Amino acid sequence: MKVEKSSQDLENEVIYSSLCIHCGSCNAFCPHMDFNKDTGEAYVVDECAETVGLCYNSCPRTFFPVSAIEQKTFGTTRTDLAVGVYKDIVQVKSKNKDDILYNLVKTAFDEGIVKSMVLPESHSKKPPVAYPIIVEDANEAKKYIPTKTMDNAGPLVTGIGKAYLSRKKQVGIVANPCHIRGIAKIASSDFNTGLRETLSLKIAYACSSGGMAGCKYCTDFSGEFSDLSYSPWGAPKGEALLIIRTDLGQKIVDAAVKKKFIEITNDKPDLAEMKKFINKKRKKNFRTLIGKSLVKAKYLELTGDEILELLKE
Repeated sequence: MKVEKSSQDLENEVIYSSLCIHCGSCNAFCPHMDFNKDTGEAYVVDECAETVGLCYNSCPRTFFPVSAIEQKTFGTTRTDLAVGVYKDIVQVKSKNKDDILYNLVKTAFDEGIVKSMVLPESHSKKPPVAYPIIVEDANEAKKYIPTKTMDNAGPLVTGIGKAYLSRKKQVGIVANPCHIRGIAKIASSDFNTGLRETLSLKIAYACSSGGMAGCKYCTDFSGEFSDLSYSPWGAPKGEALLIIRTDLGQKIVDAAVKKKFIEITNDKPDLAEMKKFINKKRKKNFRTLIGKSLVKAKYLELTGDEILELLKE
């Protein structure tokens, strides 16, 4: 899956159009891209002669064929439009003084699933910008575990590229849905980036709302392309929903329960509140994506509002 477009096209279609989500996917493996150290926004470093740009093809905001990437990631496509592909969803609480997300990361280290983790290190609060930091053990990771989605705001995917250049293996990441989408797009592309041989685990921090201009165009709030999604949204205070998407995600949850790091409080939780929130945000942002332009279906021309009215359940 490659598109013949370059860094200049990325600038025009994404960066200058306020679609950039500052995820770092474009510059994770491309030497011609970098990010603004104050805002986290991507920019082109120098003129690039590539007509099939790695940066353009890595960005989750240039094109994103959901079903094709799901098929490559999971070997199947979704049956749940709101949550994406998953094997199970459970409600959990911590069994010790540590929070749930840290207990999952600690389990990943203990089980040898990861030897390093890419986590956010806060650089500024306004605007929220975090740089990726690579930690080597669970004790070091504890300082950088995010407590809200905006803690992850920044080009975290570049941390995977840095890990690759440092020849690290079995690297995990905790990131927002937008970062995970970029990773999934790179992994499913025809480029040989080194991501597949570096990354071993993707944990998504389910997103609640946006803090950047590009957030209003997002349609993924649960981390649909992760191994495991952590969502405090839709769960009682102090608990969380874990969306298990892969066998690896299941392995971590099972091990964390066995180690008595976490406890499953409900193996069939009510998903109504979580889905209500996700669908509300998805529809609002889908309306923004369509805009006021006309959509043609055969002979018929419809506005974005008319399309949404037809799609109402």
